[in-house]
Amino acid sequence: MNDRKWLLPLALTAGFIFILSLRQLSDPDLGFHLKYGKWIVENLRFPSTDQSTYTVSDHPYVDLHWLFQVMLYGVYSLTGYPGLSLFFCSLTLLLSLLLLLRSRLDKGTLPVVSLLLLISFLIIDFRIAPRPELFSFLFLAALIFLLDIRIDTGKNLLYLLPPLFLLWSNMHALFVLGLIVLAVYLLCGLLPGWRIDRPLLFWGAVSLLVCMINPYGLKAFEFPIALLTRFDPGNIYNQHIQEFMPFFAQPKFFLRDYLFLGYLLLSFLLLFVERKKTRLHEVILMVVFAFLAINSIRNIPLFIVVAFPVLSRSLSCLVERRTFLWKGILPVLFFTMLLLPIAISLRLLTNSWYLRNNSFNKTGLGINRSHQPADAASFLMKNHLDGRILNSLGFGGWLSWELPQPVFIDGRLEVIQEELYQEITSSWNGHLQELLHRYKPSLIVYNYAKYYPWTFQLKDMPEWRLVYLDGIAAIFAHEEYAPEIKAIELASLPSQEHLVEPHPFLSWAEGFYKPVDYRQIDEMHKGLFHLQMRAETKEKEIVSQAAVFFNQANDHYRRGDFTSALALYDSAIRIYPGYAKAYNNRGILKAFEFKDYASAKKDFDKTLEIDPENADAFLNRGTVNFYLKDADAACNDWQQALNLGNPQAARLLETHCRRK
Repeated sequence: MNDRKWLLPLALTAGFIFILSLRQLSDPDLGFHLKYGKWIVENLRFPSTDQSTYTVSDHPYVDLHWLFQVMLYGVYSLTGYPGLSLFFCSLTLLLSLLLLLRSRLDKGTLPVVSLLLLISFLIIDFRIAPRPELFSFLFLAALIFLLDIRIDTGKNLLYLLPPLFLLWSNMHALFVLGLIVLAVYLLCGLLPGWRIDRPLLFWGAVSLLVCMINPYGLKAFEFPIALLTRFDPGNIYNQHIQEFMPFFAQPKFFLRDYLFLGYLLLSFLLLFVERKKTRLHEVILMVVFAFLAINSIRNIPLFIVVAFPVLSRSLSCLVERRTFLWKGILPVLFFTMLLLPIAISLRLLTNSWYLRNNSFNKTGLGINRSHQPADAASFLMKNHLDGRILNSLGFGGWLSWELPQPVFIDGRLEVIQEELYQEITSSWNGHLQELLHRYKPSLIVYNYAKYYPWTFQLKDMPEWRLVYLDGIAAIFAHEEYAPEIKAIELASLPSQEHLVEPHPFLSWAEGFYKPVDYRQIDEMHKGLFHLQMRAETKEKEIVSQAAVFFNQANDHYRRGDFTSALALYDSAIRIYPGYAKAYNNRGILKAFEFKDYASAKKDFDKTLEIDPENADAFLNRGTVNFYLKDADAACNDWQQALNLGNPQAARLLETHCRRK
């Protein structure tokens, strides 16, 4: 096969990866990483306790990311925020180069490698972020490359393993996975003839020892084990933070999820088809990392790194043996690989790609002000508002970096721990006043799009006044704090008519040339906030407001945006507690998309309390009772639904209730 002509598709794919990874800085953890990088440089020591919050300042902080943080702060000091965007873009390109080199080591053909690179980065794009885990992806790819070079070519580069692990163990907790990979290679080298691979054993032992050269010694090994608790379904972080969610528990699949599922299935299928060319250590690593990926979506890139060279080799061998089939597919694939990277890149440049895939990322350099509370922090600094803050979780990192005062909470979950996070989740359920009473803040700075239950509660607290609002952040000040900062009049905010028609999603054609209008999206967010803050007393006006949220919720539900739909149903019910249809639809969403049957049953109970002859609610509650293993209650509800004229109930009764 003439690979030379495939250099053009490969170059276009590299261009796509460059544009995909050239992003504005959106990650909520960026702020505290910069803060601690600066703290270490200025103090010439490593933190042992929390330095960011006033709530858990006595909690220990095992900062395994210290080297990453110092590097991050160094790049920022030299180049500013645009330089950080370029830095992480360069790391992503380096990862793609390592995957390419590893595949070519096994004679992976350029058509296959180009296609897999494109698919792989479409899958992992949601984890391309200014986080230390990006170095774990790089180190894992480099480790496998070094070990396989020795197997495939006989060239011994094992002396590079200790410096690799020295860097890795001081950058990210996932260095323990590297040690597991080493153990698998060593074990599989031992099995065939029961002969110990002495060089690998020696350099592996040295690598293990150098991992102890870190500021925290053996505690560095304890920390990754503690992280495993977050993958327990009973852990509160697992229940609320999406990146810990199991793959199949996601309420909605996007393109990347379908691609990953196909990637996973094809990888194991070809492992079997090409089993004669598959090595034992590859099978073991594929199984281990597939298990990690399925149990937590944040681990999907780790599986891609491990599976990429195996899939590339297997697929290349398969298509070259089926030359008659390959000859027919090759021209189509060639033109596809010319057009597809260009098409996706154009949509990335307009940010339509991100908007369509429900992503907060934006192509460009510097700070993503649509996601970071940078403007809110500037407002606080400009007005010298240095009082105690109550903040939402995702804002804590940036606020701790920008502001002189400590924050309430940030994203270092191992430091914050479950007890404080539980207080946050409790505050969403009507207990904000208790949180305010306990911590006595002067300012509340929060993401009102996510923490909308706070807005509903603050509306009824006259002692708090709104002093700042942008497209993502709201700031409330206590009546006794900074009285010179005047309250924002609700009448000055975008009004209800901004919400009658949701922000129009760009048409497919416009996404190639027309940039996303984020100012319009900001106005839509402000309008939603305005509606939540209004406190009309006339029933007709209240019902009208609630209907706006209800209709938007239905629209989001139809489009598959279940999280937004749930928030909008909540808003409709909060405004009009007697909204039977909203309870019913929210129950359907909870039951059939989130599998939260107990909560869904409560919604159907409320629907029937308001509207006792609602046949649909009886039908839906019966189905939920069936899933909850209460067959008698299910049959009774379905019978009630049938009596009220619902035809679907007859089939359910016949199938599940009338068998002898």
